[in-house]
Amino acid sequence: MPWPPVDEEEAADTLVSALVRSARGIAGCEQVADAMARIAEGAAAVVPGVLDAGVTVRGRDGLSCAAHTTETAAAVDRAAIEMAEGPCIDAVTGTETVILPDATTETRWPRFVQAAVRHGVRASVSVPFSGTWPVGALNLHVTGHALADPSQRERIRREARIFTLYASIALAGAHRVEHLERAIARRDVIGQAKGILMVQHGIDADEAFARLRHASQTTNLKLYDIAAWLSTRSVT
Repeated sequence: MPWPPVDEEEAADTLVSALVRSARGIAGCEQVADAMARIAEGAAAVVPGVLDAGVTVRGRDGLSCAAHTTETAAAVDRAAIEMAEGPCIDAVTGTETVILPDATTETRWPRFVQAAVRHGVRASVSVPFSGTWPVGALNLHVTGHALADPSQRERIRREARIFTLYASIALAGAHRVEHLERAIARRDVIGQAKGILMVQHGIDADEAFARLRHASQTTNLKLYDIAAWLSTRSVT
């Protein structure tokens, strides 16, 4: 059996400790891409019996494999995206955890399960992220055996959902930090461009900003892009 019977209280304490360590690691990331990688790694560390974990997210260009712990996880997640079917696809488009108990007998996703079996995956659990961002799912793949025992399925489903909730909260923090850093960088570039105009034309800060805004409106370019062009042109 992949998950031998354990003391429930001991298992709960172990899970909480692992969740706290993983959530701290995710929250400590300043870049979302790093946080995604930490989520995949954390899931493999938190959920017993799982080594192959991946993160699928929806961006401007559609779904992508944002992070993975092994090439097996990456290959299976990419197969689901290419085929537009599988547990992770249903999890991303819905709000519920989706379980594949046995790929050799599954009929819901005929093409996907063939690919999963080729890569040695017999079962998987996909959990959608909580909140409005990101739209995606954590995918846990089980190799070598199916999830035939209902108690095993329930345990992995429960622990995966708890972990994903913690990860979603921590990931939101990393997202805010990244956007804050971008906002500060953009503000600095705009400030630099204002300074250039003030020196070149002998105008005050308000007039410099008004000229930048006018240039943005007349060229249909973003204010930051105008400021970045002016700053680069001044340097060169």
